[in-house]
Amino acid sequence: MVTLITLGVLAIFVMVLLAFTVAARRPGAQAVSLRELEPLRDLPTHVGEAVESGRRLHVSLGHAALGQADTVTMLAGLNTASQVASVAAISDRPPMITSADGAATLLTHDVLRQIYREQNASERYTGNAAQVVGLSPLSLAAGLTPLVKDDAIASNIVIGAFGPEVALLTEASQRQKVATLGASSDLTGQAVLLAAADQALVGEDVYASGAYLSQNPGQLAGLRAQDVMRWIVIIGMMVGIALKALTPSN
Repeated sequence: MVTLITLGVLAIFVMVLLAFTVAARRPGAQAVSLRELEPLRDLPTHVGEAVESGRRLHVSLGHAALGQADTVTMLAGLNTASQVASVAAISDRPPMITSADGAATLLTHDVLRQIYREQNASERYTGNAAQVVGLSPLSLAAGLTPLVKDDAIASNIVIGAFGPEVALLTEASQRQKVATLGASSDLTGQAVLLAAADQALVGEDVYASGAYLSQNPGQLAGLRAQDVMRWIVIIGMMVGIALKALTPSN
């Protein structure tokens, strides 16, 4: 029974996704309307201010690692970092991307090289554009703390796997009056960011940032499908609870 329900939900999701994808790719299709996420709405402003002021944007992917359970989180953060880098690459001080995983950093270097190549600015790419700052969550947070002051950071964008140790970075940023936009796949990290960051994303919105920034029709269709499925699941749960309550017990 459970397997049939799961397959049914999956089939509905695929059909909704295909419907939104086809609709988004039609000639003359209207712009996709999504839930407004204030941190993502304001992110282009942070990028623009950094470029105009000649200061550096810092994007951290956290301690998520390739090939581990949080690989998807790392890729979501890298997607956001690539969108930021494609805009801020023209700055006098290009963005810096940090993580706690060597494989993730190598992948980041490849993505950045491609971005600079597409913008005919390969000479602006530097080897310190992506760095491994620490190999554990705590050492990463401790290593990021001095970067806020020493590298003239305009804004911090922390999006990935972060736990309570992210408070070290947010506190250092507040001292230097540096804005922090945060998103974490860890519940404890989300709680810290909600309390200490200037702006924070909650829940699965951490995976939506790349689509919001790129405005890619396929990714936007996926987000709309997720929103629809969320309501379908909620309504299904409420109907199930109501039926359970109304069914007489033996």
